[in-house]
Parts: sequence; structure tokens; C-alpha cells
Amino acid sequence: MDSESTPRSRRALLAAAAGAAGAMVASAALPLGVAAHDPDDIQAGTDNATAAQTTITNSAADGTALAGHATGTGAGYGVEGTSAGGAGVFAWSVEAPDSSWFSADLTAYTGVFGSAPASPDPNTITAVGVWGDSPDIGVFGGGTWGVVGFGGVGVEGDANSAPGAIGVLATAPTNAQWALRVSGKVSLSRSGRTAMSSGTSSKAIALGGVTTTSKVFAVLSTSESGRWVRAVVPTTNKITVYLNTTLSSSAVVSWFVLD
Repeated sequence: MDSESTPRSRRALLAAAAGAAGAMVASAALPLGVAAHDPDDIQAGTDNATAAQTTITNSAADGTALAGHATGTGAGYGVEGTSAGGAGVFAWSVEAPDSSWFSADLTAYTGVFGSAPASPDPNTITAVGVWGDSPDIGVFGGGTWGVVGFGGVGVEGDANSAPGAIGVLATAPTNAQWALRVSGKVSLSRSGRTAMSSGTSSKAIALGGVTTTSKVFAVLSTSESGRWVRAVVPTTNKITVYLNTTLSSSAVVSWFVLD
């Protein structure tokens, strides 16, 4: 009888079926990424060692190129960046900065480097290299020098509109430390120089925010023999400088208000 037309035995059929089932189970047990993994693809759950840069580009409107979410318990990180020679995380907005800004010799000991070009319309939006925001502390710096600012304005502190809000708060734990130390000139907006006319002995100076409990100081800034500031009296939105007697010539008085 022709072997091609001979019916297969029951034993042979069972053996073939068992082999096929085993192959299916083994295939199903493998993760899809492993079963179809291309050596050039990024693989989850493992270290993707490479000597070349890996880039992800998303050209969709409002699209995010890469997102990291740590949703488990514990101290996991959404995104971690490390570097043995440059900044651990390097980020820029709108356009890349000049390479001299972030060369390895400048950023070798930098955890996070952020950059943004100057805003084309500073009245509408201000360019920010790194932005921190929180109902508590937006940006915290700790170390020998907690925060260092350098530029046309090294550090700016702005109070919001809440009553009693503070632009910059300086504190020291005891009298052995300095809460505020200034090296150089100090400019106070609530200070000035005011002329006094000959024959007068007092001068009223309008200044918003002054109250009867404000601390005010004034001295003569011109030499007036036998004349001196007898008192400086604050009232609502005004201070008044009183001399001990009338002036025999015009004079200048310098003053400032602390609160």
C-alpha cells in the first residue's frame, strides 16, 4: 500500500498534537517583547547598554516625547539622570544654549542644568532656565552656600499680594550668626534727600505706607551751625522733620523709614 495514503496511527496523532501544544505553551510563557525583540529596540525591564545616543522624537501637536511615572510605593523616581562627567540632567527650552555655557568643565559637578533663551517679549513672559513651584517651597538650596545668584540682578524676591507677604526673609538661629550681611552699597526705596528753605524749621515729606508707629530717622546733610534735627515724627502717609531752630540758609536733610 502507498505510504502517503496510509492512515496515521492513533499513537502518531497523539504525539504530534502533544508537541504542538507544548510549543504553544512555551511561546505564550515568553513576554511579547522577548519573543519579537529586535536588538536595536529599547527593551523594558533591563539595562539597554549602548555606545550611541538613544533619541525619542514626538512631532505631534502638544505631544510629550518621553514620560516617566513611578506609581509604586517607596522612594522611586519618575526620571533619573546621572553622568560621570557632565550634568546629570541637561534640559533646554525653545533653542539650545551656546555650547560654552554647558561644557564638561563647567557642568561636571552639576546635578541639573536648565537653559532658556531670552524672551522676545519680557512684558508678556519671562524666560526661565529652571522653574520650581509649590504651595510650600518652590526651590530649595542646601549646602555651604544654599543659593547663589549671579547676573544683572543676582537674586530677586517678590512678595505676592497677601497682607504681610515678604519678598526676602533672612533669619539666623542665634545672635552668633548673621541674618543679613551686605558688602557694598545699600539702596532703600523708602529713603531720600530733601531740601529745606532758609527761614524754616520743619519739613513735611509725603510717603505712602507710613503710620504713627513707623521707625524713621533723619540728619542734616549740610553744615548748619547751631542747627540739628530735633525730631522726626511719623503720621499717616507722611513724616515731618523738625529742627531745633529756623535755618539761616537753605539746607538738605537725609532720611529713611524702616517700616
